[in-house]
Amino acid sequence: MLKIVLLGVWVILVTAGATLGAANLYRVSGNSDVVDVENLGVEELKSEMTSVPLIRGGEIIGYLIIQLSFAAERRLLAEAKLEPAPYLTDATFRVIFARSDIDFRRMRGTDLDSLTAAIADEANRRLGYNLVRQVLIQQLNFVRREDIRTNWIGGGNENH
Repeated sequence: MLKIVLLGVWVILVTAGATLGAANLYRVSGNSDVVDVENLGVEELKSEMTSVPLIRGGEIIGYLIIQLSFAAERRLLAEAKLEPAPYLTDATFRVIFARSDIDFRRMRGTDLDSLTAAIADEANRRLGYNLVRQVLIQQLNFVRREDIRTNWIGGGNENH
């Protein structure tokens, strides 16, 4: 009976020691998956939903509906003398409108990286300083011109 009690106490001590050791090891090494935004000096700016007409060959082929968030330098944002949101929206519109190398009907993964990098570069250029660190896509939809006409003009209801 004494052996069973001692075995139980030994198991409890080993389990407690392993748990404390793992907790300390985890705390010391840090969790690389968790990002402390407060210490990075980054603030998130969300754009409004933006609709950009896509023109190819002189005709509108559809609309890209996009919402982005921008990782901005907190220090520069506090020092800014102007509101960056209109500049970020304008940069988004200009880049998407001017990009003829991306087929928004058949996008590839590399297109997203190229698009977000170009938007960040254009936003920083228009602002005059490197405020935007990274551009993140919140929503991205392509709507063909034909789909808009049938849904909006026709009312989307065949029983009129």
